[in-house]
Amino acid sequence: MTRTGEQIPQNEHNEHRMRRARSWLAQSGNVESDEEKFICLWIAFNAAYGGEPSGADGDGPNEIGRINTFLKKVIYHDRQNENRIRAILWETFSEQIQDLLCNRYAFKAFWQYVRGEPQGAGWDTQLERKNDGFWIDLEKENVFDVFREVFWRLYQLRNQVFHGGMTFQEGWGRTQLAQGRLIMEDIVPAVLDIMDENPGSDWGKVAYPRIGENPD
Repeated sequence: MTRTGEQIPQNEHNEHRMRRARSWLAQSGNVESDEEKFICLWIAFNAAYGGEPSGADGDGPNEIGRINTFLKKVIYHDRQNENRIRAILWETFSEQIQDLLCNRYAFKAFWQYVRGEPQGAGWDTQLERKNDGFWIDLEKENVFDVFREVFWRLYQLRNQVFHGGMTFQEGWGRTQLAQGRLIMEDIVPAVLDIMDENPGSDWGKVAYPRIGENPD
């Protein structure tokens, strides 16, 4: 019998989410290029945080709020145990993350400026202000604020890759792509482990639940 999303219990939503995320994480180890690895890792991450659509704009206010809530929940659970996200951000990839934060190509306002959008006016001042706040958060060890800012810079890189703004294995953007792939290779498994360790938490409904008895 076909069920609607409302009829599927939360534990099944969690199971579908984690099975899908783990499959893409495993596939990231079977491909070679930075592009392919980044794509697989991002799909795994998207499977972990993704849910029912909250608006037409992929990074509109509703989507931003939902993703930030997810990141905050991950940090909350991580703090109860091993602080793995903090270790990744402060110790393992501190240099790469700081380079990524200074890279204008991973900053949304820069591309708005390139496209002639008013939000891009003074993008360099916006970047400097954002990074000033980031350095303060880094010094104070505000894990969620640092994690959130790193995520949204990676999201801009994701947009370039997924929307065809990068040439496969050549051309511009190689530095930030390599940095993003390295960071994601540690961030994604850590996030999935944290979620696996907290199966009773409500990670939300998946956007595309499994329907019917057999796969088509």
